[in-house]
Amino acid sequence: MSDQLVKEFTISSYDLNPKGQARLTSIANLFQEMAYQHANQLGFGFNDLKEKKTFWVLSRMKIRVNRFPVWDDRIRVETWHRGMERIFGMRDFRIDDVSGNTLGVASTAWLILDSETRRPVRVTEEVLHRSKREVAVFTDPLDKIVLPEDMQEVTQRRVLFSDLDIMGHVNNVKYMEWCIDAAMANEESGREVHELEINYTQEAMLGDDIQISGTIGQKDGYFFLARRNNDEKEIFRAHLTLR
Repeated sequence: MSDQLVKEFTISSYDLNPKGQARLTSIANLFQEMAYQHANQLGFGFNDLKEKKTFWVLSRMKIRVNRFPVWDDRIRVETWHRGMERIFGMRDFRIDDVSGNTLGVASTAWLILDSETRRPVRVTEEVLHRSKREVAVFTDPLDKIVLPEDMQEVTQRRVLFSDLDIMGHVNNVKYMEWCIDAAMANEESGREVHELEINYTQEAMLGDDIQISGTIGQKDGYFFLARRNNDEKEIFRAHLTLR
């Protein structure tokens, strides 16, 4: 049982955006799969929690990309569990090229939910506290994103079947995709996403209508807030910086 998981991947044609670079969402999907595999190895993966009628959900995520890999690039992705912070399970990631140069880093905070009540479960398992590597890729904690006041509606989304994951709710990467779509619709300068931070606050289910509000600041980039139309509950909030 290793305190880290390392895998190599090759960037494929289906990972690419129109600039020939790997999409940020493609990279986030790799992170999701690596988290799943490593948690399984450490004894607190999907099937382990399912037996206890619980499951992992991603609560907060921050990704910073210094250089996007391109088609046929080989990359090395590393992940490790940083232990528990209050009720959050912390997990970090690093992407390197074949020469060992760091292309990007990410940090994530996860919650364990009861599969029936959908409420957080406080972790008591010793394995989650000991199977850790206390190295953080960011110096600042993953706090709640503070939004500006001048948020205006930018788009509406209806949750479709293709948005759902194995738990029957919208997959976390889909929310990132919605934010990037909204930001890029207003971009004419050719800039790309440098950093994305997102807080997930409520599940969205099939058929939900979601209103996404947003704003852009000269220095602070794009902020987004998503609410479900029928009950006005917040689904997620996000902050994108471009360069």
